[in-house]
Amino acid sequence: MQRTPGKTVESREKYWTKIIEAARRYPGGVTAYCRLMNVSKNNYYFWFKRLRVNHDDWHDLTNRPEIVDGSRRKADNQSEGEPPDPQVKLTHRRRKWSQADRVRILQEVENAPATELGAILRREGLFVHTFNKWRTDHELRKEEQAKPEKKSAAMAEIRRQREVIQRLTKKLNQATEVIALQKKISELLEELDTKEN
Repeated sequence: MQRTPGKTVESREKYWTKIIEAARRYPGGVTAYCRLMNVSKNNYYFWFKRLRVNHDDWHDLTNRPEIVDGSRRKADNQSEGEPPDPQVKLTHRRRKWSQADRVRILQEVENAPATELGAILRREGLFVHTFNKWRTDHELRKEEQAKPEKKSAAMAEIRRQREVIQRLTKKLNQATEVIALQKKISELLEELDTKEN
């Protein structure tokens, strides 16, 4: 848990009042503001609940700029001249990508110039580490398909070595039995010799 700056309760309340006011005015919403400012959402709501009794305007949510006519304004509304937001928009549910989608995106990135990678990933809602994992998996799959004879030759060699091991183990067991039998015969012959003498 992050420590709130300030030594007195009043200074901490003043600090969090500024944070809460700024977060409520932020066009992307409270979550985006907390992420941007590296503020814990748990801390934010703890102080929000604590300070809300002193701020009447915090009870009415219609003063929030992202709520218009009862519906939420999209946070990614941008004017024409602004560059696109480099952050990938987080979705609430985890998306399942089919193999066909993965191949399509990989081919699109491969055919596009290097400067377009970020734009493609933003459009598809992908993180770079996910894309890199797909690329690595795709390359490994290509290598496996290109070298099936090496894999089958290795498997044949392993099979042959196992057969040799089984054959030698069987011979070893037979030899052990023969040695044990010879030992018993030797002991019996020694007993007979001692009885005769």
